[in-house]
Amino acid sequence: MFFLGILATGGSNTQNLLNWGAKYGPYIAEGEYWRLFMPMFLHVGLFHMATNLFGLVIFGSMVEKVFGSVRFTALYLMAGILGNAVSYLAGPNPGVGASGAVFGILGAFGVYLLMNRRILGQMGRQQLTSIGVIVAINIVLGLSTSGIDNAAHFGGLIAGGIVAWLIAPRQRLFEVATPFNFGAPRMAMRRGSQPGSKVVIAIVLIFALAVAIVWFQTGTYTTNILGQKIPG
Repeated sequence: MFFLGILATGGSNTQNLLNWGAKYGPYIAEGEYWRLFMPMFLHVGLFHMATNLFGLVIFGSMVEKVFGSVRFTALYLMAGILGNAVSYLAGPNPGVGASGAVFGILGAFGVYLLMNRRILGQMGRQQLTSIGVIVAINIVLGLSTSGIDNAAHFGGLIAGGIVAWLIAPRQRLFEVATPFNFGAPRMAMRRGSQPGSKVVIAIVLIFALAVAIVWFQTGTYTTNILGQKIPG
């Protein structure tokens, strides 16, 4: 929907993206804090959107299945917001994209696998290794390619890990009762969901961290003779 709206109003040029809510340091410093939320729904062209959608479909579906829809939504939004806050801390340049939120999904899935590594066994270790490789490749690409918001990726990754540490389900083994219990008992896994209060705690914690980052970075801006905020 947002992508079509951007196309209809002039395309993905910088000014139009700013009009739609792209992250931009001076505007955030002036109090437009909604720019920490909107960028995760905006993209620079079809290829940019497709790459984020690919990560969201592949890993998002797995994480949503494990965490549940409500927890997944909270995770996604918190990772996107903290990713944009860290990006704001890193510099004033305009930025859009859901990559911070997608990295949050990767971070959350990694923490879930790490916390349940004994129960999940070899499959879990393989998935954890795959996530580590994907993150490492993206870090290398981000450092060697211009135009990639590494700070947003890092912020999203950290947010996803923190949220998952609080709300990720713990897998437990339990014995399956059958009419004929001959030999070794049949075992199965059952997820133990975290209480809803931990979801609230996770949201408050990430939100407070984002507020602290924005407050600190805004303090580094000065006002020019035209009354505009500029980086100090």
